[in-house]
Amino acid sequence: MVDCIADEIFEHPRLVAIYDALDFDSSDLDVYVGVADQLRARRVLEVGCGTGTFALLLAGRGLEVTGVEPARGSLDFARAKPDANRVCWIHNDATTLPPMQVDLVTMTVKDRHGDP
Repeated sequence: MVDCIADEIFEHPRLVAIYDALDFDSSDLDVYVGVADQLRARRVLEVGCGTGTFALLLAGRGLEVTGVEPARGSLDFARAKPDANRVCWIHNDATTLPPMQVDLVTMTVKDRHGDP
């Protein structure tokens, strides 16, 4: 395992616990779901999966999802969510992933103003 560099805010348990509540509008993810649908993706790698919102959304749609995240605090929070066992979670960054075949790689981010 590589020493992953993660922003401290995504490591702190109390901050991670409120992240989803503060980022409650996930409507921006509809665009990415649309891309997955258009490409008929069945296996998706989400780079920087954070607290797992998008990974779990895709897994709930029947896709095989791997989420990679360098911030252990965020990843631990994702792993504790309902149905988290439907996602393969990897604590790492994207530079040293194990060999895998996927149909789509995503990296969803918002700027500090909440815009996708």
